[in-house]
Amino acid sequence: MSNNPRILDLGVAVTLATALVYTAGWSYAYHWYDRFELGLIGLGIPFEYHFMYGFWVLQSFWWLILAIAGMVALTYWARVDPVLDLMARTALLWGLLVFVLFYYMGGAVARADYRDHREAGFGHYPLVRIWSTLDPGDAPARLRGLPQDLIAGNYRLLLQTAQSLYLIRPDRDGGQIPTLQLPRNQIRALRRIPTNPGN
Repeated sequence: MSNNPRILDLGVAVTLATALVYTAGWSYAYHWYDRFELGLIGLGIPFEYHFMYGFWVLQSFWWLILAIAGMVALTYWARVDPVLDLMARTALLWGLLVFVLFYYMGGAVARADYRDHREAGFGHYPLVRIWSTLDPGDAPARLRGLPQDLIAGNYRLLLQTAQSLYLIRPDRDGGQIPTLQLPRNQIRALRRIPTNPGN
């Protein structure tokens, strides 16, 4: 039985909880953007956003989080030495399993959210009208009408970064939605189409 001060135990617990929330959030972001055929590295998502995604995951699995926290707290404060000794000897295994669990929780929530958004037509993402400098003659045959589609407001804005806009057209694409990446230096003007918040 360890005689470390409780403040040290609390510090370890907070560090571990922070790492688990980040793991769940990173997994959520990875699985969410993978549905749009995007990788995380090029998107430049701010570090703190993964914690926000992680809290979304925890909200969906609140009952499991409470059960785990309650079990650990009860074991720790009840000072059941045989259980604590066993947990200390197998801490590496339990730690790994908990990280794997949080990773899979993030993926499960991302898949469920994607399904819900898809059924709703991705209505939470704004339609945009974009005037670009694209030359239709330079585009592949399947994208010859792209400048007109962009001006007509047929695409939804999935994500914007300092370098690019990522657009989707859910009404046309089946299965996983391929994403149109439009560099900002090819955009002359952009207008978000107002939506009815009651929809």
